[in-house]
Amino acid sequence: MLFDGNRENADRYLKSLAGRFYVYVLYRPDGRPFYVGKGQNRRALEHEAEARRAHPFGESNPFKCNVIRKIIRKGGGIRYVIDSTYEISDELNCLKREAALITQYKRLHEGGPLTNLAGGVGNLSGSSPFSLERHAATLSGSPANNPERATLNRFLLSIGPVDSVPVKPISQLKPIRPTTPHPSPRQPKPRNAFALVASAAANGIMVTHGAQIPRRFMYEGVDAIIENGVARDIIKAGIASLIPAIDPRDEMFTLDMHQANLVVQLVGHEQLEVRGLL
Repeated sequence: MLFDGNRENADRYLKSLAGRFYVYVLYRPDGRPFYVGKGQNRRALEHEAEARRAHPFGESNPFKCNVIRKIIRKGGGIRYVIDSTYEISDELNCLKREAALITQYKRLHEGGPLTNLAGGVGNLSGSSPFSLERHAATLSGSPANNPERATLNRFLLSIGPVDSVPVKPISQLKPIRPTTPHPSPRQPKPRNAFALVASAAANGIMVTHGAQIPRRFMYEGVDAIIENGVARDIIKAGIASLIPAIDPRDEMFTLDMHQANLVVQLVGHEQLEVRGLL
């Protein structure tokens, strides 16, 4: 560890590195690490600015940004740690160190505190959340030549495992039907709650009483929507209530106290808290 301190002192320290690569760790005020990265210049300090501004094409890592927003909302500050530095010619070892720290601390789906979605080394160590074999098997028919589906699948699976992904690119869901309750009985399932959490995370919405969660969201430039059948199941199972709209793409789901608690039970309090959604 070369540096450990607040934003102001980190800014001064980073100016002394003169363009070298470095590996950094962002910590919550309670001492838990939540993000590991590799950067140059002021890269470690840019995440806070990223979390504060609107992203018309969707944030690449909503979990990280939601954690930062929660820290700011509660009046806290990020603790910055510079783990190591590297010459420009030694970028590979910098990437390897980043990956080693991600492996050490572990990502959310691995039982750790990190919001990182990828494992480092230019993503060569694998995407969240499974091995390449299991990840491919869980894409549920989404071909490798369908990057929008693959992007949404990766995002959803970073929340929890599902047999089929309940969110789809709007461009590939036709028709998009108005949400009506399913005619058959439906039980609350984690898969349905994961769909709500995906939209809540992408839209920066806390999963609490009174939340209004859009059916539609943007993630990494993909215009996404909760698919027709899942939207019907959410309403029928009582996980959320519908705010209808003339255009079904503009529908929203609202949570009362009971429904918010139900989503917390289905996903897990800790799983929502570490993602900055509680």
